[in-house]
Amino acid sequence: MSLTPKELVDDAIKRGKVKANYSILTTAILAIMAGIFIGLAGVAMIRTMGSMPKEWGTFVNLMGALIFPFGLICLLLVGGELVTGNMMAVSMALYAKEITLKQWARNMFLVTVFNLVGAVGVAIFFGYFSNTLQGGFVERTIAVAQGRIADAPMATFLSAVACNILVCTGVYMSFAAKDFIGKIVGILLPITGFVIAGYQHVVANMFLLAAGYLVGGVTLSEFSLNMFVVWLGNLVGGGGLLAGMYFLAFKVGMKEENKK
Repeated sequence: MSLTPKELVDDAIKRGKVKANYSILTTAILAIMAGIFIGLAGVAMIRTMGSMPKEWGTFVNLMGALIFPFGLICLLLVGGELVTGNMMAVSMALYAKEITLKQWARNMFLVTVFNLVGAVGVAIFFGYFSNTLQGGFVERTIAVAQGRIADAPMATFLSAVACNILVCTGVYMSFAAKDFIGKIVGILLPITGFVIAGYQHVVANMFLLAAGYLVGGVTLSEFSLNMFVVWLGNLVGGGGLLAGMYFLAFKVGMKEENKK
């Protein structure tokens, strides 16, 4: 059993309204946990890729891409507030006039800040001070981090747009599925796709660039610029394109059909 595409829009609106009305404490805890899960997935991805011979080429990227989605799977199944997913669900609630613009902005701000706390905390304590990303993994950590900042702002922005179309599709598909396995498969495929493509995800970058900064591969100015550009691109992809298009199709378009 799964929800139909039209039912999915209604479900996303309800979820978005609930998220926008969480207390600051609930929002903070769930957002920190989401940042932690994404950060730990980043650690596992770097360790996986850093343990494989360079001669294996694109297979190394494929294995990293298959490992990374467990972070999103964990936070969606056990509870977590991820700003990129909320850009879709909470925006849907805004379009439906179930919440105010102030509530939307409050959620975006709080979840972004506390995702950052969780992701950077993992980079500091579970990547750097734990020595998990030290030694032979420093080179891979720097390479991955510098890959995030290698492109010009416009290319980075467009990459971020594409990224959150895929990420929010994974979140959306997890809403549709009613069983545990269905949710995992629905999340796994689009997230693997965005990692293979090298698209930019703001919360993943919070961890990856923080880890790169700690080992001297990234500057604070590069970190800050990337956060700004990628956040905006993710918003356009998830909140503008994915949420906007499906809201127009199933809420605005069908309402007009019923008037005829």
